[in-house]
Amino acid sequence: MNRDEKPLWMYWVILAMFISPTLFIVGVAVGSKANIPSESTWIIISAIISAVATGVIAFLTIILAVETWRLRRNQDEQIDSNRKESIRPHVEIFLESSIVGFQFIIFKVENIGRGLARNIQLEIEKSEREFLDSEKEIVGTLEKLSFFRNSLNSLGVNGTKKSFLFSFIDMQQKYDKGFFETRLSFKITFEDMEGNSYTNHSVIDLSEFEGITELGNGNPAYRTSIEIEKIRKNLDSLIKSSKRIKVDSYSQRDRNMENEKSKARIREHLSKKDEKNL
Repeated sequence: MNRDEKPLWMYWVILAMFISPTLFIVGVAVGSKANIPSESTWIIISAIISAVATGVIAFLTIILAVETWRLRRNQDEQIDSNRKESIRPHVEIFLESSIVGFQFIIFKVENIGRGLARNIQLEIEKSEREFLDSEKEIVGTLEKLSFFRNSLNSLGVNGTKKSFLFSFIDMQQKYDKGFFETRLSFKITFEDMEGNSYTNHSVIDLSEFEGITELGNGNPAYRTSIEIEKIRKNLDSLIKSSKRIKVDSYSQRDRNMENEKSKARIREHLSKKDEKNL
């Protein structure tokens, strides 16, 4: 039964309280046919009916007060729950490929909740089996990170903390296909702005990456930045070096003279051709 659901007996009790005065009056009316009661008796009966009616009204008033209080309490709880949800953080752990190349894996801690996360602590949960060599290497890399070894003071909404973790090419060369059996569980504890504590569990399973390939030569924006960097270095070397750049400069007068010489050569060539034809 839902805690807000009223038990069936309560409705029967309320119904009985409403019906009992009516039944009492009907009983008196039926009994009065045999023996008409005196005036004093009617006064007593009237007082009893008034008392019963007053008791029923008082009882219903109490029920109304209790139900109003329960409704108010539920509203306060709902408001408080909505307020906590509006500031509740949610910290998760992800693995993503670097823009440099698909094979380079980044370890990322991100707050995907609605509020600021504070005192974020990351802990690797113990496994029933012994860690694989690849798992030990990843754990060793993570423990070198200060924010993993100690804690993160705060992380805003959509805030992230990243670090390079490993290269698929290097790890496969070391551990072959057994590397994809790597599976680590993490326990994440954090607090919201009001100090309410939360716990989350996240799993890194490298078997999800097995068989995934990428087409192309990586991120286009990254490739463009590399080419721009090469151009900048070339220009910088020219500016700072002692080598001179050979530049041929022409004025409009030089161009006009060159055009006249070119036209004279063409006329001379045509005249010689006409003389041969004659």
